[in-house]
Amino acid sequence: MSASKPNITDLTTAYDSILAAHAPVHHSNHAHDAYEVYLFSLVIKAAQAEGATVSFEDNRNQKNPSTLIFRSSPATIYSSANAFTHALISFASAPILEVHVGVYVQGLAGVIHECDVAVIDQNEARFCRAHGVHPKKNKVVIAVECKLYENNLGIKIGREFIGMTADLGKENRFLFSNSSGASLEKILVHHKRHRLMGVTPLDHDREEQAIAKLRDAFRDYIAKNR
Repeated sequence: MSASKPNITDLTTAYDSILAAHAPVHHSNHAHDAYEVYLFSLVIKAAQAEGATVSFEDNRNQKNPSTLIFRSSPATIYSSANAFTHALISFASAPILEVHVGVYVQGLAGVIHECDVAVIDQNEARFCRAHGVHPKKNKVVIAVECKLYENNLGIKIGREFIGMTADLGKENRFLFSNSSGASLEKILVHHKRHRLMGVTPLDHDREEQAIAKLRDAFRDYIAKNR
């Protein structure tokens, strides 16, 4: 599969169609940041498809902020230097979840990893903000690694994802990209890692496949909490 790279307008139009009903989104000038927000919006769409109620707040405890502002570089979940937005996902029969862009998560032996998009137990997220610590891996329900590339992906990215998921766990950890790479796909298949290539608003079928994978993850979460 050759890379099909969406531009800023493609990405902002796609995520605005999902998020702007709640509040206007502060747009980044960088495509890779917009791609993370786009995949964040697919997480929201998947949760809604499974019956979730979605609202937003910022890390200063402001409910329903007038503008949705997302991180453009990784940061701690507990920093309040900027009023970054996260989503609240509420299912009828399961604890509330938060969805964040660009936060650090703690793996084995205290090793810290960046999660491009992370769905985290709300009680854990609140504890972390109150005590200045990173979320623990077992409280991260879904993690999405987002790769927007002009060219095909190299095997190095696959090895990095395998290493990260060896520490954070494999269940409901996804690598989504607009691009692909034969060697990368082989190594991820061999190590049984979840991935989907060609995910862009330019390919409706792939976009729906990504949403389906995320819906499965939310169904798992709901089933475990019945």
